[in-house]
Amino acid sequence: MSKKTEFQALDLISAYTEKKKSPTSLDLNQIFPNPQQPRIIGREDVEDLVQSMERLGLIEPILVRKDKNKFWIVAGERRYRAALKLGWKDIPVIITDANEEVCYEMSLAENEKRKNLNPWEVGKAIQFLRKDKKKTADEVSKLLGYTERYVKQLSSIARLDQKSVMELMISGAPLSVKNLETLLKKKENRGGETISPSSSGIKSKILLDLSTLTVKARDSFQKELNVLKKKYGIN
Repeated sequence: MSKKTEFQALDLISAYTEKKKSPTSLDLNQIFPNPQQPRIIGREDVEDLVQSMERLGLIEPILVRKDKNKFWIVAGERRYRAALKLGWKDIPVIITDANEEVCYEMSLAENEKRKNLNPWEVGKAIQFLRKDKKKTADEVSKLLGYTERYVKQLSSIARLDQKSVMELMISGAPLSVKNLETLLKKKENRGGETISPSSSGIKSKILLDLSTLTVKARDSFQKELNVLKKKYGIN
């Protein structure tokens, strides 16, 4: 598999949760969800946690980062939302002094550990790390424990819009890498090409004007064309 079995960024959580032995409590109105939370789909679907926390209470405190007078959730947003539904006034927390960038990586690690993210969401998180945080594909691959090829593969999937991903999910199809890549090719009018051989044996030349395309679009077209030329033996 292109994805490694161990998620290396999990070390970030253990590295910044030494205070776990003595969590504190915070009023829920002091705590705010992270707007850059990697989990996008179903983040408010917490009925399973509501039932569990109603019976057993909160087994694991949530992790938060203080910024001025607010506390931003690093890990445990669904537990926080379940507490709100239960009408709790406060919730046990661990306060980390890690910076915002490390906290984002911890949030990604925590979600992945709990298998809360689908490949598109992981791809969006990778896209954020690469574009907004200026990390290279190699740096992200080392952080997540993925191969560089898998990182680039998920980055491509992230080009899909949320509506298309939701429609795929509603259709009942699993949000697998394969299904998402197929959907992306369909959205970008790629794949499924067929070329019929000429019966006359007469060679023809086709000229294409790519001057109106962006550099990125020309590069993408050239790559697709090279694949077809190799596949069908076109010179």
